Amino acid sequence: MYDGQSLIFRAAAQWSEATSLVVFAAGLLYLLQGFRFARFLLPVTCIGGGLVLGGIAIGMVGLPPLLAIGVAGGLGLLALLRYSVGLKLASAFTSGALAQYLAVQFGLMPDIVLVVAIAGLLAGFSLYWVFRRSLPIFVTMLQGACLLVVGFVGITSGLVPSLGLTFQDWAGRIPMMVPALLVMLCALGYSVQANAVRGDMEVGGSAGMGDPETS
Repeated sequence: MYDGQSLIFRAAAQWSEATSLVVFAAGLLYLLQGFRFARFLLPVTCIGGGLVLGGIAIGMVGLPPLLAIGVAGGLGLLALLRYSVGLKLASAFTSGALAQYLAVQFGLMPDIVLVVAIAGLLAGFSLYWVFRRSLPIFVTMLQGACLLVVGFVGITSGLVPSLGLTFQDWAGRIPMMVPALLVMLCALGYSVQANAVRGDMEVGGSAGMGDPETS
């Protein structure tokens, strides 16, 4: 099973400072204000999930690579046109990726990792019927936390290489270091977004772009 964390960190370490800053800024947007722009952010998740699933299917069946792009574009368009569908798919992709990542960090066998990833995918899809109003916050804060960490690796690797290398080394040797960092960032993001949602409700604001009831 591939160590996705190390692959992503190594790729981020090669980015330019400008690219890393853009990723870091996007992470802040997702983490702190994601629910306000969920209608436009979730299709991005669906496109990414479509590329991954399309790539896996192509690898298994041997179909043309352009099919993955078609699948990704179709899911992104569907998410843009039907917000509730996009929220379900984005939640499924995010939860599946999180489950797979944690399974790898815990050192589980590849077959078990696959089962855990599928279970996470299904669980994420079903969350829409459990707490749909909070789901945009859950999805965007988690994605924002991940983008912030990756952006941090890119920025430090470019500006302070010793710090970037040290962080990557610790992340590789301490499996739960990055997940613990993600938990702290998610706690911050949920607090900010949930308070913002309550503030909008208290002043009688109209339904926002991240409200499932507006779909």
